[in-house]
Amino acid sequence: MASEVDICNSALLQLGEDTILSLDDDSKKARLCKRFYPDVRDAVLRAYPWRCAIQFQSLGLLAGSDVITGTDFAYTFQLPVSPYCLRALLVNADRTVAWEVVGRKLLCDESSVNLKFIARLTDPGLFDSLLIDSIACRLAQMIAYPVTGNATLPKTMWDLYQQKLSEARSIDSMEGYVDEWQSDDLLDVR
Repeated sequence: MASEVDICNSALLQLGEDTILSLDDDSKKARLCKRFYPDVRDAVLRAYPWRCAIQFQSLGLLAGSDVITGTDFAYTFQLPVSPYCLRALLVNADRTVAWEVVGRKLLCDESSVNLKFIARLTDPGLFDSLLIDSIACRLAQMIAYPVTGNATLPKTMWDLYQQKLSEARSIDSMEGYVDEWQSDDLLDVR
């Protein structure tokens, strides 16, 4: 089972660096990992509908000063905070329902909402192995230059991160319905 330190060490090893023992180590590498890991984790979770992070929750209808007025939608709902919603995916299991996220609120014309969403997972033990690899690659991209001083390494790590996302899409297509189609060169040619 992976830990935050394991994921950070994977990023450091991809950069050809020595590992750390803790995010609280007194080293530049540990400070950079500690600083960027939470943001990178959330960005990678938002970037793709990882099956391990999908949650469902009925939302509470807001009233009074919490309602967003001046929109084309009739109802305002609060996005989940426990678990924290990083990205809304689907309202009421219906792809034809129009909705919009504004700040931490969801707007739509439905009077009740069951939301499918990407939750903020903080326990690496719940991560899919491709999610772990993707977070490590994205973290390596973020810390590559400050750690190594190599100006071309961030681009290499970004490309590796993109390959991991592509691999995740491919694996997801073998495990069931893919929620989100991503355009690629092969589809564009067709």
